[in-house]
Parts: sequence; structure tokens; C-alpha cells
Amino acid sequence: MNGRPDRIREACWYSDRLFSGRHYRAVLALATRSIKDDGESAELRLRRARALLALHRDAEAGADLARAQLLDPRDPTAPLLLCEVALRQKDLAAAERHLIAALRLDARHPRITELSAVIRGWRMAAARIAAGTPAPVPRAA
Repeated sequence: MNGRPDRIREACWYSDRLFSGRHYRAVLALATRSIKDDGESAELRLRRARALLALHRDAEAGADLARAQLLDPRDPTAPLLLCEVALRQKDLAAAERHLIAALRLDARHPRITELSAVIRGWRMAAARIAAGTPAPVPRAA
């Protein structure tokens, strides 16, 4: 963290509140301003990236996530979010690469299990399509 820790913590706190209220543009504005005024922070970059993802601005979010990863290479959050971006873009190979990177950082992170299941499901569906096998029909409860 290169900036003023107290102001960065405060900006993160406000960003979290705004994000929970779905005020994504406000989070984006606050994080952008804080980075400009108070200096680089992986925490602010992650919050900014989440807001950008919520606004479907994936390319910009990817840049912020890459920067956050450089600022804090031990945090699995950036590779996990990069995995989600890759899934949005239907790039399973990139999603798996990012998931493996996150797995190396924190094998017990709960999001890893969820994203692994999504990737596994997509791989199975792709194999069924390639084999010409129809997808199973869900049964009514």
C-alpha cells in the first residue's frame, strides 16, 4: 500500500457500503478518486474492479484486477474475479488458469469450489454437445 492507509481504509469502508446498496457508479467514482488522491492500493483496485464488473465493463475490470494482483500477489481475490471475467467471455482455458492461480494462493477459499463446479459443468456440457448426447432433462420435484 503506497498511499495513506487511514484514508484508503475509509474509502474501502464507504465503497463496501455503496456496493451493498448497488451504487456501482458511486463505488467506481470513489475508488477512482481515492486512487488518484491517496495512492495505489490493491483493496481499492479490487473494489473498483467489482464495480466495473457489475456495470459489465469487463475489459476495464480486467486491467484493475491485473493491477491489484501486482500490488498484492498473495491475495486470491484478483485471480478469482479474473476467472469470473473469463467465464463471462466463455474462455474456459483462461478461467481454469486463473482458478489454478487462486488455488495456489488459498486452496480453502470457498469461491474456488463454486467456480470449479461451474467450469466442470461447462466442460461436461461441451463434451455432451461434441458427442451429440442431449443434456439431461431436470425432473420436477
